[in-house]
Amino acid sequence: MKKKFTITEEDYFHYQWHMFKANPTAKRTMYIQMAMPIVVFIAIAIFYYATGKELKGLLPLGLVLVLWPFLYQFFFNRSMKKKLKQLIKKMKKDLPIGDHHATIDEKGVQDGDVEFAYDDIRYVMEGDGGFYYIFYKDAPSAYLLPKDMAADNVKSKIQ
Repeated sequence: MKKKFTITEEDYFHYQWHMFKANPTAKRTMYIQMAMPIVVFIAIAIFYYATGKELKGLLPLGLVLVLWPFLYQFFFNRSMKKKLKQLIKKMKKDLPIGDHHATIDEKGVQDGDVEFAYDDIRYVMEGDGGFYYIFYKDAPSAYLLPKDMAADNVKSKIQ
C-alpha cells in the first residue's frame, strides 16, 4: 500500500521535544543548574553562621530559593522550546519536513532512502501528534509514521 503524508514543522517539533525530554544529558544539565543556586545559598548560610553574622538577611533569598526549582524548570523548558523552534526553522531544508511517499507492505516500510523490515523495529512510541515514532535498527533517530497508516506489525511493538 502506497500512501502520501506530510510532516509539518509542528510534528517534527513534537518529535524533537520528546527526544529532548528523554535525553539523560539534558535532564542532568537542568538538575545541576537547578540545584547550584541552592547549594551556593547553603554555603553562604554556613559562612554567615560560622562568622557569627545574622542569618536574618538571608531569609528573602531563602524564600525565593524555595520557588526556584519550579520557576527554573518552567523558564528552562520555555527557552528550550523557543530555541528548538528557531533551530527547526533555520534547518528546515535539511530536515524530513514536507511530503513523504511511504510504501507499506508485508515486509516492512519504505520511504525514499529509509527502508526497514518489521523485524528491524526496536520499539515504537506513540507521539504527541498523529504520529508513531518508530525506532529501527541501530539508527539514532526515528521514523515518523502517521497513526492511521500503521500496520498491526507496527502497533504490536508500542511501548
